[in-house]
Amino acid sequence: MKIGAFGDSFIYGSDLSDCCHKFQPGDDIASMHSHLTWPALVAQRLNYTYHCHAMPGIGNQQILNSLLDNIGNYDFYIISWSWIDRYDYLNTTTDLWQTVRPSLDSKQIDEFYYKHLHSELSDKQRTLGIIYQAISLLKDHNCKYLMTYQDPLMLDQQWHCPCNVKLLQSKIKNNLNTINGMTFLEWAESNQMEISDNLHPLEESHQKAAEYWLPAVNTLLNTHAKEDYLHAFK
Repeated sequence: MKIGAFGDSFIYGSDLSDCCHKFQPGDDIASMHSHLTWPALVAQRLNYTYHCHAMPGIGNQQILNSLLDNIGNYDFYIISWSWIDRYDYLNTTTDLWQTVRPSLDSKQIDEFYYKHLHSELSDKQRTLGIIYQAISLLKDHNCKYLMTYQDPLMLDQQWHCPCNVKLLQSKIKNNLNTINGMTFLEWAESNQMEISDNLHPLEESHQKAAEYWLPAVNTLLNTHAKEDYLHAFK
């Protein structure tokens, strides 16, 4: 039995003690992920084979791409969506996906994007559409899954929220699960758990999160639980 995990650095395990912290050219980064993340710990406790498809620094389009490449390959899927202001694009020179994101050491293309093309409204529309695609395809293939997210802004309705955004929010919100109403990072901060300088919750947070999610994953794996089962965990 196999569990596949998809997301960014929070699922990859950046800054955890068994994760490589510095990459060299030519490194197989995909194989250097941590086995101390909460999805990995859940798989260990269920005695499932664990496959991590998360990568540090990527945005939601790349998370979706990886998920679609693996539809039907796993008995259970764990997906954690990233920050909505990360933008993935296909570099037509290298034919590789790249990500622009806010940072102090932005490259020229990052600076151009955030100055001339970026908006919160487009972030929301793009992200919600990506998540809607993922949910629809997972359901079409009868895949069992647990879906979380890092950025509460995708569900915000105070700003930049026309009817089309509200419609998409209503379609996906029951599939987006939290820990006691908080994202993983918010929950770790609220419980004063150790967090790295890069804002990654460390070992204790992942251990506690694994304990929190294990009953839900176990139930979804072994029953045809209704979709509202996870509402008890929100």
